[in-house]
Amino acid sequence: MSIDLGLAKFATLSNGATIENPRYFRKGEKRLAKAQHALARKKRGSHRRKKAVQKVARAHRKVRNQRRDFLHKESHNLVRCYETIVFEDIQPANLSRAPKPKQDENGKYLPNGAAAKGGLNKSILDAGWSTFIAMCEYKAANAGSLVLRVDPKYTSQICSGCGTVRKKELSERWHSCECGCELDRDHNAALNILKRGLDAA
Repeated sequence: MSIDLGLAKFATLSNGATIENPRYFRKGEKRLAKAQHALARKKRGSHRRKKAVQKVARAHRKVRNQRRDFLHKESHNLVRCYETIVFEDIQPANLSRAPKPKQDENGKYLPNGAAAKGGLNKSILDAGWSTFIAMCEYKAANAGSLVLRVDPKYTSQICSGCGTVRKKELSERWHSCECGCELDRDHNAALNILKRGLDAA
């Protein structure tokens, strides 16, 4: 079984099944922002500020615990069902790097997509991909199963039906090829990940 990790869906399996993305941080963002604003208004060293600090910490802890519980359950289910699981060898820290500043010839800073990238970064970090893969790896090791990581290059662009490169923008969610292969973009990627895993095994 191979898995394509994403944001629209947390994961798409090579058999076409999907795991929904719970987006715990996004759901708790308003509550967290409210607690942080309340903290900012409190006088340093005051009893009320200490209580506000605790409230912010509780909000962060709730999101963290929800995410960890979700990742534990899903990784357990996958390891229980499949003897071999293949992931892309992705580096979320690299994906979530801030874009470099852009300047014109006069030294004026130009739009570099930082705002949009900031939103994407939050979603990537919220998903917890690295933690999920690590959980699958140690649970698989305990169960005598195998987790493989393969090169992620072009897994979304290559047609799983004929091997042709069909370049797509990130916004394009459907894979369509002249060979007749028509399927969800992430499902296509999961099938390519599976092929690389079988070649590497």
